[in-house]
Amino acid sequence: MRVILSVILFSFLLCPSFAQAQLLYNQSNNVDDKSITAHDKIQSTIDSGFEWVNLEEAQRKAAESQKKLLIFGYAEWCTYCLKMRRESLSDSTVRDAINRYFIPVQLDSESGDSVVFNGTRYTKNQFARGLQIQSFPTHYFVDADGGVIGAQPGYIEADIYALLLHYVGSNAFERITFDEYIDLRM
Repeated sequence: MRVILSVILFSFLLCPSFAQAQLLYNQSNNVDDKSITAHDKIQSTIDSGFEWVNLEEAQRKAAESQKKLLIFGYAEWCTYCLKMRRESLSDSTVRDAINRYFIPVQLDSESGDSVVFNGTRYTKNQFARGLQIQSFPTHYFVDADGGVIGAQPGYIEADIYALLLHYVGSNAFERITFDEYIDLRM
C-alpha cells in the first residue's frame, strides 16, 4: 500500500505546463462543434452517480462555487477507464468527495470534438496533448481559476481515490504530503 501511495504522491506532484496547450491554440481556433457519435456514448453514458459537465460550463460553475475541476481523461478503448467508471467513480465515498469538492468533467482524449478551456477553443485531442495526457485514465485537478494543480495517471481503487479527492479538495496538498495525509487518516 505504501508503494501505491508513494507512486500517487510522486505522480500528483508532477504539474504539466499549459505552454504547449497555448501553442496549439493557433491550430484549433476554428474548430467546429461536432455531435457526439454512438461510439463516444459507450463510456460517457455509464452512470457514475453524478452529472458530468462540459469543460466551459464547469469552469463557469467552478468560478461561482469556488470548487475545483476534476477532469477525467479517458479513451474509448481503455479497459481501465471502464473499470474506473464502474468500480471507483461509482463508489459512494468517491461520489460524495466529488460532489463536495469538484465539478466533474470527462474528456475523451482522442476525440476531435471541440472544447473550450480558459476561453480558448481546442479539439479534445489537442487539449489532452496540451495537458500531456499519455496514459488512460488520467485524472487532472484544476483550481477555480483554471490553473492545473496536478495530475494522477492510471486506475485508482475507490478507497485510495476517495482519499486523493479529499486531499486535493480540502487543500491539504498545500500543507502536507500525501503520505502524511494518509498517516493522519489511518
